[in-house]
Amino acid sequence: MGVLKTFGFASLCTLFAATAAKPEEDLLRRVTDCVGRLSAQIEHHWLLSDQPTDGIETQRAHLVDILDALVTPETARQVLSNRIDAKMAHASLLSQAAFSQDDRRARWAEKRAKQEFVQCGTILLQPTPNTVALADPEHVSGNEAVNQGAWQASQ
Repeated sequence: MGVLKTFGFASLCTLFAATAAKPEEDLLRRVTDCVGRLSAQIEHHWLLSDQPTDGIETQRAHLVDILDALVTPETARQVLSNRIDAKMAHASLLSQAAFSQDDRRARWAEKRAKQEFVQCGTILLQPTPNTVALADPEHVSGNEAVNQGAWQASQ
């Protein structure tokens, strides 16, 4: 009977581990929406303003990396569909904000687009102003030097 208990316990642990390894649906949806929204924001900046997009492009690249880690072959089609839907929704808000004849509607669309954009910015960790950049060789600690060396060796 000891073997059956051990086998049952191992099966139960495997089931919990497999469940824990799946990405949380809300996180996947939120990251997917943000990648789409940031794509629309970048295109809007390219088309209508002279504002730099470097920061937005960096955020989007980081979110794409997170999204790549979360997507499985089973969810890839749905994620792409959701990403496109989010991009189109955000582009619609930005277009209404820029071109609507109704001032009240334009203000609402601009406010809503800004809220969504700010919400997407909260997913990623933001460096504090007193954070030392790793690229500065004068301020690299021993641990950071080892980590950078290991990274360079892996490339």
